[in-house]
Amino acid sequence: MLNGIKPLCLTLLLLLSACHSGPVRQPPHDATASAPIDPTKSLFPLDNYSQSVDKWLPPGPQRQVAVLDPAAQQRHFSALKSHYFGMGPNDASPWNPHYIASVLSREAESHRDAAMDKYLGNESVSWGENFRTHADRWKQQVRNNASVGIDKAYHSSARGIAIRETLVRILPTDDPAYDDPRLAGQGYPFDNLQDSSIRPGTPVYVVAESRDKRWNYVISPTVIGWVHSEDIAAADRRFVSEWLALAGKNLGAFIQQPVSVQEGELFYFTARHGTILPFYRHRQGVFKVAVPVRREDGRAQIRRIGVAEEVFTAMPWKMTPDHLATLMRSMSGRPYGWGNYNFNNDCSAELRSLLMPFGVFLPRNSAAQIQAASRVIDLSQASTDERLRYLKEHGKPFTTLVYIPGHIMLYIGNATINGQNVPMTYQNIWGLRPADSKSRSIIGGAVFFPLLATYPEEPELTSLAGKAQFKLGFIE
Repeated sequence: MLNGIKPLCLTLLLLLSACHSGPVRQPPHDATASAPIDPTKSLFPLDNYSQSVDKWLPPGPQRQVAVLDPAAQQRHFSALKSHYFGMGPNDASPWNPHYIASVLSREAESHRDAAMDKYLGNESVSWGENFRTHADRWKQQVRNNASVGIDKAYHSSARGIAIRETLVRILPTDDPAYDDPRLAGQGYPFDNLQDSSIRPGTPVYVVAESRDKRWNYVISPTVIGWVHSEDIAAADRRFVSEWLALAGKNLGAFIQQPVSVQEGELFYFTARHGTILPFYRHRQGVFKVAVPVRREDGRAQIRRIGVAEEVFTAMPWKMTPDHLATLMRSMSGRPYGWGNYNFNNDCSAELRSLLMPFGVFLPRNSAAQIQAASRVIDLSQASTDERLRYLKEHGKPFTTLVYIPGHIMLYIGNATINGQNVPMTYQNIWGLRPADSKSRSIIGGAVFFPLLATYPEEPELTSLAGKAQFKLGFIE
């Protein structure tokens, strides 16, 4: 995660529930299965909690009522465009020389070097495939590949754009680096080197190239890290000017996933929630969108591709429960993906992707997301029952973030479960743990899940509302 936050989040997350795609309509696992996977892992039964989004929506006309007023939504949308396309002194866009000069001078090199020291140092121990620890030879090879010069001066020629979805790695290698897989909450899927993903059409700034030329070290709107070089095209002045002009007029987002963006027999990329693109016009149910492609010389150019309005919409989309439900129908039930592993979401990526079409920008990790909320209420000193009561009485459905260390979720309203009025959430979660943290009860996907003081299915598990910290963040 950005600015070295990922290692801290990993440590916190592994002490409790974790946060960080063909269509899947079922829960993320067989909810009836309860046999242990190994002595430290089992599957949490979801039978008592419907995974149909319509079960949790408000009734009737309330589904079309905006949960965020237009003025606030436009304010958030302006902030989003600032992070992606802003060129002013205070805008944090990868194409903005003011912002990039600041990042290069204070963190890009130190971010890379800290990762090498942590995972490739003489005292570091990590596990790769097949339950084998990484040898010193492997560590030296990765270090050599990453140890390239970083020019701290801004160069307009280093601007680029993602031409397809690409995974962001802490170091320039596809090899995983797990902590001891024999321990609960360690091993798969928690690859310490898997940080995030970048969607197609995302502006980046290329800081360096690995020695083998297979990797670019890039700055994106949300994360710094290594991506496959073939996933990036160089953005020259002409391309940047045209792309910014288009984005300034019309910007849209995908509202279904996965979408195969193609033209006849020519495939360009897979689009998922969180993919935003400029568009030229919207006529007769089709958006004519701008798609970046890579020429033979490595430079980007724009193609105009038709995309159906069933899968794409103009931003900011009116933020109603009905529109949120449209997104959730293609997101819920999908597998948990630590750091966007396999282009699936973890907890913070789930909320980023969900809120993007509405013009709401969230940072990459859970701690930064709660800090970015318009208003934060810290209930860490309250009891579990007091926390739940406050959320039920004061939470704003669909615009209230619920944060615990290493994990974040979205409050979507109150529901009656087993005769009790309880707060319901939408979240992408790995699992729950007992007080001694020696095992995990795995959920492993995007689910509708209530916040309860105890879970009747497994009473020994620690409540998500009972962690050391509990904060509510209001999007206003």
